[in-house]
Amino acid sequence: MRRWISIFLRGLTFLLVAVTVSSPPAHAWREAPRTPKNQPPSVEVCPGRVTVVGAKLFKLTKVERSFVCGDSGSDSWKRVPMSQAKYHLRTFLQERGRYQPEFSEDGDRLIVRLGPLTRVRSWTVNGAPKDADVQDRRRVKGRILTPKLLNEIEQWLVRRLKSRGYPCPDAKSKADPVTGDVVVEVTPGPQQNVIAVTEEPVLRMNPGVPRRFDAFKVGKPFNDDLLSLSADRIETDGLLQSTYFKTTCEPEGAVLEQKTFAGRPRIVSVGFGANTEGVVLVKGSWKHTRLEDNASLFEAEGFASYKRQKLAVSSRLYPFKPTSRWHLLPIGEIDHQRESEFHFLSGDVQINAAGGWDDQKIGFKFSFGPDLNYVETYRGAQPGLTRFLTLRSRIELMSHYFEYYLTRPRTGYRASFTVNFGNSNLLSEVTAQRFLLDGEYLYNFRHYEPPLLVFGVRGGLYGTFARGDAATLAKLPPNYRFYLGGSPDLRGWGRRELPSEDGALSAAFLSFEIRLAELLPGGFQPFGFFDAGIFGSKALRFDAPVYYSPGGGLRWESPVGMIRGTVGHGFKAGGNQAGTKDGHWQFYVSFGEEF
Repeated sequence: MRRWISIFLRGLTFLLVAVTVSSPPAHAWREAPRTPKNQPPSVEVCPGRVTVVGAKLFKLTKVERSFVCGDSGSDSWKRVPMSQAKYHLRTFLQERGRYQPEFSEDGDRLIVRLGPLTRVRSWTVNGAPKDADVQDRRRVKGRILTPKLLNEIEQWLVRRLKSRGYPCPDAKSKADPVTGDVVVEVTPGPQQNVIAVTEEPVLRMNPGVPRRFDAFKVGKPFNDDLLSLSADRIETDGLLQSTYFKTTCEPEGAVLEQKTFAGRPRIVSVGFGANTEGVVLVKGSWKHTRLEDNASLFEAEGFASYKRQKLAVSSRLYPFKPTSRWHLLPIGEIDHQRESEFHFLSGDVQINAAGGWDDQKIGFKFSFGPDLNYVETYRGAQPGLTRFLTLRSRIELMSHYFEYYLTRPRTGYRASFTVNFGNSNLLSEVTAQRFLLDGEYLYNFRHYEPPLLVFGVRGGLYGTFARGDAATLAKLPPNYRFYLGGSPDLRGWGRRELPSEDGALSAAFLSFEIRLAELLPGGFQPFGFFDAGIFGSKALRFDAPVYYSPGGGLRWESPVGMIRGTVGHGFKAGGNQAGTKDGHWQFYVSFGEEF
């Protein structure tokens, strides 16, 4: 027993000695001195030289640092005099909305206290005409007051007046850096009409060809937005690589001079994208935009995804005077679609007469002509080859501001109507008439700029008129039947999931959306939606149930393009629901898609 007690005591003594030897001195356990709680945070902008007090985070850009701290790579700029550093830093602080900094020197060190951040408390516009409708349309209150913001306000007022018929306005702003009150003095100048348009000559292209793209009219009120839209149309079409309008205000009215850079007439473009319905998307085209002096066009275009592949060759031939929009539109295309409910291969040849016109608010396009269509059906109808020779007509109406904001949707409307008339006595295997009507309307709440809330309504009505006997219905291929589901219409259901494998001879849908637009930082725009659709076994005769899908999503204007994601749940209501599909959750993510 004594032996075990002796061993225990020796072990305990050894442990105490070990702990004592390895323990740090008593003073090492004391806490390091802390910064007093009432002392404001500080940041060393230039180590040992400039200290900013009153901010946990404060950064200068690389260029700004060279003006304040000096540049070690330059012998003449290694050390900035204190007076210059103070001057430049004051300027940089004003660009951040800090107008009341306090400077003090402690030897060779500059101490800077930031002072309060100035935000816009009120803003007033003097001299603007009533028809410009500028007051309270710009969301400025509460924003940080900076020179950049003042320039933004001035430029917006100038653009606003130019879009209201004032071609040569001016705007000057001033602000109180303490109170945040902003006053803008506007000189609108006279309200004028466009009286003449001249254009720079383009080699091997007749004068007047660019007038086919005009969204404005000579003799009508000046609108700079319509000039920008006209230039965008030309560049998107590929007629010219770059173009813009220079405006001169004469006593009689506004004179426009169109400046151009033609570039090469042959254009190759390739684009990539992805979504959860088609996986990887690839699109490419080759254009020759100035085939002859009237700038006729030839284009070959291809599209490919997991579920659809399409190749189209088309041309726009202008046989009349250069300014005429009348043209011949031959089209040849091959279209292969493999969906969950159908599978077919289609070949199409069209020869259309086409044209269009614009007034100050809307643009109108139309085309009509024979359409020879062969469809090889594998699934979704009676398998086999079906031939249609139809008279195809299409009209499209689009407001100028819907087109102007096409990549940043916020306002305007569009509608299109396509109809095919076919008869078995005229080389068609089946007598059938197909029509497709769809449209979209967007409303910018209170016309704010940038927009706060955007309301959207989108809908479609589709139908095929054909005899109801079994033999006729069996021969109707999938492209004469209608399906809904997915991103274009019912977002709570899968792509083309409804109604069933045989499709429907009539379909209609209506979608509502509300989007919180440019309010959140980073370009994120959340939205909610409600979609509803219905089908019928005969054209314009609809049967229950009604399919609907509430949901929401997020739209992000990323640096590389638009990314949009949605989540919704499908439901059905009314009628005998035996044999219909059950609702479920549906997720969707896309790159580049708009509502």
